[in-house]
Amino acid sequence: MKLPFPNLLTRALAAARVAFRRNLFRLHGRLRETVTLQTRHGRLTMFTRDHAIAAQLFVHRQYEYDSSLRAVRFLKAQGFIPRDHVCMLDVGANIGLISTGLLLAGEISASIALEPEPRNFDLLVKNMAQNGLSAKACCLRLAAGDRADRLVLELAPTNPGDHRIRSAPAAGATERQNESLRPTIQVESLPLRAILAQPEVRRTGWTPAFLWIDVQGYEGYVFAGARDVLGSGMPAVAEIWPYGILRAGMSLAAFAATAAGIWSDYWVERRNRFTRYPMTVFDCFLAELGTEGRYENVIFTKGSPANR
Repeated sequence: MKLPFPNLLTRALAAARVAFRRNLFRLHGRLRETVTLQTRHGRLTMFTRDHAIAAQLFVHRQYEYDSSLRAVRFLKAQGFIPRDHVCMLDVGANIGLISTGLLLAGEISASIALEPEPRNFDLLVKNMAQNGLSAKACCLRLAAGDRADRLVLELAPTNPGDHRIRSAPAAGATERQNESLRPTIQVESLPLRAILAQPEVRRTGWTPAFLWIDVQGYEGYVFAGARDVLGSGMPAVAEIWPYGILRAGMSLAAFAATAAGIWSDYWVERRNRFTRYPMTVFDCFLAELGTEGRYENVIFTKGSPANR
């Protein structure tokens, strides 16, 4: 009979390591603005005031790393994107962890990465450089939206991954995080077609095969301004956050209609398997998430691989 002591010891050591790293991260926060460490996404510099993504990276050395690999490998296996020479359009790139992780894993060969907030953008560029990826990344300090505009970006004080475009909230929106008190800056926004026409992008010669997007509820506006880019069948991996969608000023019905006007299906990962649903029932998925704060990544696709 096997004794439980080895498993108990392993769990105790793991718990002690987590506690130590959490305390060490807090200490870094008192001493410096950023910290650099090796993660599964590569060598990343991050803000010590970031109590969300950076805290997870520091403690666990990854943030959605395995799920990002599974999503891209699924798209390849299903024939929605090529297996090789894949360029990703990374909208809301933050400090670059999704792009660096996928580039270093060899799952993508290039990334067009957009991040409008200046300090996040500086770390995005730095993280690409310190992983030797500058030649494989085209980083633009831009937001994506439904038109060319100057937009108001509200800044989250302890979560640089939660900076959001500020709009008049939609009916039914609530305010649970004192967003109206956040400081703001102005950022430049362009629709995706105009972004892909920027000289820096055109010089690369890259054509994105899929979209990775996490813009804290503003996704519907990006989709609305990119029907000419996405409507040809480009798949998207998108964070869906009903609370953020309503805060961004779009109703859930309008969001569902916008996405259904581009894609025919959405896929949700359940128990490590991607399950396919028609866009006609996407409103059910939004209802499943609710408006209290739940979010989940989904994959949007158009048609079957055989019909593409």
